Amino acid sequence: MVSGLVLAAGLSRRMGRPKQLLRLGATTMLERAIQVAACSQLDEIVVVISPTLADQMRWDAPSRVRRVVNPTPQDGQSSSLRLGLASLSKESSGALVLMCDQPGVTVALVDHLLEAWRSHPAGALVPTYEHERGTPTLLGAELWPLVAQLTGDTGARAVFSTHPEVVRTIEVGHLGTPDDIDTPDKYAETLDRAP
Repeated sequence: MVSGLVLAAGLSRRMGRPKQLLRLGATTMLERAIQVAACSQLDEIVVVISPTLADQMRWDAPSRVRRVVNPTPQDGQSSSLRLGLASLSKESSGALVLMCDQPGVTVALVDHLLEAWRSHPAGALVPTYEHERGTPTLLGAELWPLVAQLTGDTGARAVFSTHPEVVRTIEVGHLGTPDDIDTPDKYAETLDRAP
Protein backbone atom coordinates (compact mmCIF):
# COMPACT_ATOMS: atom_id res chain seq x y z
CA MET A 1 0.00 0.00 0.00
CA VAL A 2 1.30 3.45 -0.93
CA SER A 3 -0.24 6.53 0.65
CA GLY A 4 -0.46 10.09 -0.56
CA LEU A 5 0.24 12.94 1.83
CA VAL A 6 -0.79 16.40 0.62
CA LEU A 7 0.81 19.18 2.69
CA ALA A 8 -1.48 22.21 2.75
CA ALA A 9 -1.12 23.73 6.23
CA GLY A 10 1.42 26.38 5.27
CA LEU A 11 0.80 29.96 6.36
CA SER A 12 1.44 31.49 2.89
CA ARG A 13 3.52 34.33 4.35
CA ARG A 14 5.16 35.25 1.03
CA MET A 15 1.83 35.14 -0.80
CA GLY A 16 0.07 37.32 1.77
CA ARG A 17 -3.13 35.24 1.61
CA PRO A 18 -3.95 31.51 1.70
CA LYS A 19 -2.44 30.18 -1.52
CA GLN A 20 -4.32 26.93 -1.02
CA LEU A 21 -7.54 28.80 -1.92
CA LEU A 22 -6.20 30.67 -4.96
CA ARG A 23 -8.08 29.80 -8.11
CA LEU A 24 -6.49 28.05 -11.05
CA GLY A 25 -9.28 27.92 -13.59
CA ALA A 26 -12.31 26.17 -12.13
CA THR A 27 -10.52 24.86 -9.01
CA THR A 28 -8.32 26.07 -6.19
CA MET A 29 -4.70 25.01 -5.84
CA LEU A 30 -5.65 22.68 -2.99
CA GLU A 31 -8.54 21.15 -4.94
CA ARG A 32 -6.19 20.58 -7.87
CA ALA A 33 -3.62 18.80 -5.68
CA ILE A 34 -6.38 16.60 -4.21
CA GLN A 35 -7.73 15.81 -7.70
CA VAL A 36 -4.29 14.76 -8.92
CA ALA A 37 -3.81 12.48 -5.91
CA ALA A 38 -7.33 11.06 -6.13
CA CYS A 39 -7.03 10.30 -9.87
CA SER A 40 -3.71 8.53 -9.38
CA GLN A 41 -2.96 4.98 -8.24
CA LEU A 42 -2.39 6.05 -4.61
CA ASP A 43 -4.16 3.74 -2.16
CA GLU A 44 -5.09 6.35 0.43
CA ILE A 45 -4.77 10.12 0.66
CA VAL A 46 -4.35 12.32 3.73
CA VAL A 47 -4.45 16.10 3.42
CA VAL A 48 -2.91 18.18 6.22
CA ILE A 49 -4.47 21.64 6.60
CA SER A 50 -4.33 24.46 9.14
CA PRO A 51 -7.19 25.37 11.53
CA THR A 52 -7.67 28.62 9.61
CA LEU A 53 -8.02 26.79 6.34
CA ALA A 54 -10.40 24.28 7.92
CA ASP A 55 -12.63 27.22 8.92
CA GLN A 56 -12.46 28.87 5.48
CA MET A 57 -13.13 25.95 3.15
CA ARG A 58 -15.92 23.53 2.45
CA TRP A 59 -14.55 19.98 2.48
CA ASP A 60 -15.82 18.23 -0.62
CA ALA A 61 -13.33 15.52 -1.46
CA PRO A 62 -13.61 11.88 -2.59
CA SER A 63 -14.29 9.38 0.19
CA ARG A 64 -10.78 7.93 0.19
CA VAL A 65 -9.36 11.38 0.99
CA ARG A 66 -9.11 12.25 4.68
CA ARG A 67 -8.22 15.60 6.15
CA VAL A 68 -6.13 16.15 9.25
CA VAL A 69 -5.88 19.55 10.93
CA ASN A 70 -2.42 20.61 12.09
CA PRO A 71 -3.04 22.63 15.28
CA THR A 72 0.42 24.20 15.10
CA PRO A 73 1.17 25.10 11.47
CA GLN A 74 3.43 27.91 12.69
CA ASP A 75 5.87 25.15 13.72
CA GLY A 76 6.69 24.66 10.04
CA GLN A 77 6.58 21.91 7.45
CA SER A 78 8.10 19.35 9.81
CA SER A 79 5.00 19.51 12.04
CA SER A 80 2.73 18.75 9.07
CA LEU A 81 4.98 15.92 7.90
CA ARG A 82 5.02 14.38 11.39
CA LEU A 83 1.24 14.63 11.81
CA GLY A 84 0.52 13.42 8.29
CA LEU A 85 2.82 10.40 8.47
CA ALA A 86 1.34 9.44 11.85
CA SER A 87 -2.15 9.57 10.28
CA LEU A 88 -1.41 7.12 7.49
CA SER A 89 -2.48 3.48 7.46
CA LYS A 90 -0.22 1.13 9.41
CA GLU A 91 -0.22 -1.04 6.26
CA SER A 92 1.42 1.66 4.16
CA SER A 93 4.92 0.89 2.89
CA GLY A 94 5.52 4.39 1.55
CA ALA A 95 4.16 7.92 1.38
CA LEU A 96 4.22 10.21 -1.63
CA VAL A 97 4.52 13.74 -0.23
CA LEU A 98 2.80 16.31 -2.45
CA MET A 99 2.78 20.07 -1.99
CA CYS A 100 -0.49 21.87 -2.67
CA ASP A 101 1.25 24.76 -4.45
CA GLN A 102 2.72 22.84 -7.39
CA PRO A 103 0.05 22.69 -10.11
CA GLY A 104 2.58 21.34 -12.61
CA VAL A 105 2.56 17.96 -10.84
CA THR A 106 0.37 15.65 -12.94
CA VAL A 107 -1.41 12.33 -12.48
CA ALA A 108 1.01 10.82 -15.04
CA LEU A 109 3.98 12.02 -12.97
CA VAL A 110 2.52 10.59 -9.74
CA ASP A 111 1.73 7.25 -11.37
CA HIS A 112 5.22 7.08 -12.93
CA LEU A 113 6.75 7.52 -9.46
CA LEU A 114 4.43 4.85 -8.03
CA GLU A 115 5.38 2.35 -10.74
CA ALA A 116 9.09 2.97 -10.11
CA TRP A 117 8.55 2.64 -6.35
CA ARG A 118 6.66 -0.63 -6.64
CA SER A 119 9.58 -2.19 -8.53
CA HIS A 120 11.94 -1.27 -5.66
CA PRO A 121 10.00 -0.19 -2.52
CA ALA A 122 12.69 1.12 -0.17
CA GLY A 123 14.39 4.32 0.89
CA ALA A 124 13.36 7.50 -0.86
CA LEU A 125 12.44 8.05 -4.49
CA VAL A 126 13.17 11.62 -5.55
CA PRO A 127 12.09 12.97 -8.93
CA THR A 128 14.49 15.02 -11.01
CA TYR A 129 13.59 17.67 -13.56
CA GLU A 130 16.45 18.07 -16.05
CA HIS A 131 18.77 16.58 -13.42
CA GLU A 132 17.57 18.92 -10.60
CA ARG A 133 15.91 17.27 -7.60
CA GLY A 134 12.34 18.22 -6.86
CA THR A 135 9.06 16.98 -5.47
CA PRO A 136 6.84 15.04 -4.92
CA THR A 137 9.06 12.67 -2.99
CA LEU A 138 8.19 9.10 -2.05
CA LEU A 139 9.36 8.14 1.44
CA GLY A 140 9.63 4.51 2.51
CA ALA A 141 8.04 3.75 5.88
CA GLU A 142 11.47 2.89 7.29
CA LEU A 143 12.41 6.58 6.91
CA TRP A 144 9.37 7.97 8.74
CA PRO A 145 11.02 7.80 12.20
CA LEU A 146 13.89 9.96 10.86
CA VAL A 147 11.45 12.44 9.31
CA ALA A 148 9.49 12.55 12.59
CA GLN A 149 12.61 13.91 14.32
CA LEU A 150 12.75 17.01 12.11
CA THR A 151 11.82 20.39 13.55
CA GLY A 152 10.92 23.80 12.17
CA ASP A 153 10.30 24.58 8.53
CA THR A 154 12.31 21.58 7.36
CA GLY A 155 11.31 18.85 4.94
CA ALA A 156 12.67 15.43 4.09
CA ARG A 157 15.68 16.95 2.25
CA ALA A 158 17.33 17.25 5.66
CA VAL A 159 17.16 13.46 6.00
CA PHE A 160 18.52 13.02 2.47
CA SER A 161 21.54 15.21 3.21
CA THR A 162 22.51 13.13 6.25
CA HIS A 163 21.56 9.77 4.66
CA PRO A 164 22.31 10.10 0.92
CA GLU A 165 22.52 6.32 0.60
CA VAL A 166 18.72 6.02 0.93
CA VAL A 167 17.97 8.23 -2.10
CA ARG A 168 17.15 6.97 -5.59
CA THR A 169 16.35 9.49 -8.30
CA ILE A 170 14.22 9.23 -11.41
CA GLU A 171 13.92 11.74 -14.26
CA VAL A 172 10.32 12.96 -14.70
CA GLY A 173 10.73 16.33 -16.42
CA HIS A 174 8.76 15.11 -19.42
CA LEU A 175 5.71 14.48 -17.19
CA GLY A 176 5.34 17.75 -15.27
CA THR A 177 7.04 20.65 -13.51
CA PRO A 178 7.93 21.25 -9.85
CA ASP A 179 7.38 25.02 -9.85
CA ASP A 180 6.05 26.40 -6.55
CA ILE A 181 3.53 29.21 -6.48
CA ASP A 182 4.77 31.07 -3.40
CA THR A 183 4.45 34.75 -4.32
CA PRO A 184 1.90 37.03 -6.03
CA ASP A 185 4.30 37.36 -9.00
CA LYS A 186 4.55 33.56 -9.41
CA TYR A 187 0.75 33.31 -9.21
CA ALA A 188 0.35 35.99 -11.88
CA GLU A 189 2.88 34.20 -14.12
CA THR A 190 0.99 30.94 -13.72
CA LEU A 191 -2.30 32.58 -14.62
CA ASP A 192 -0.68 34.21 -17.68
CA ARG A 193 0.57 30.82 -18.92
CA ALA A 194 -2.78 29.07 -18.34
CA PRO A 195 -4.66 28.09 -21.49
